[in-house]
Amino acid sequence: MRVLGGLLEALWRLLLLPIKLALALLGITFRTGVRVGTAPVRVGWAATRRAGWKAVVCFFLGLAAGLLLAPTSGRRLRAKLMDLAAGAGRPADPELAEKVAFELAHAPRTWHLPQPEVAVVDGRVLLTGVAPHDVARDELERAATAVPGVLGVQNDLAVEAG
Repeated sequence: MRVLGGLLEALWRLLLLPIKLALALLGITFRTGVRVGTAPVRVGWAATRRAGWKAVVCFFLGLAAGLLLAPTSGRRLRAKLMDLAAGAGRPADPELAEKVAFELAHAPRTWHLPQPEVAVVDGRVLLTGVAPHDVARDELERAATAVPGVLGVQNDLAVEAG
């Protein structure tokens, strides 16, 4: 019986989610369990009419599949996201330097280039050394910027003359 009650509650919350999202876009927020009147019904009906019933059904099916197949609970995912936003998920500087050096050595556009020296201070990458041409210099900077955890790149690569 508990399983059925939990399933019904989850289904109810799932049905209310698009209404809550539409209200949030309008700037109206409310706590769970508080009755807000008929505004959610009007907003939900208007949104359903504009999107069409098939789109709404597909949205709910996709949302249900995402909730059922999520690797962890929503509470843990939110906590992880908050940690990443606060900077707690950023790797240490030596680890980040290794990741950047590995990415530069293995990226399809930079593996064949002379590899620069990589130093990291507070999440900011410093690239030093020599690049054969301006395009290579830019590609090395782009590849370093794409590594997760990098806050910025200072490109001090010198271009070879000739």
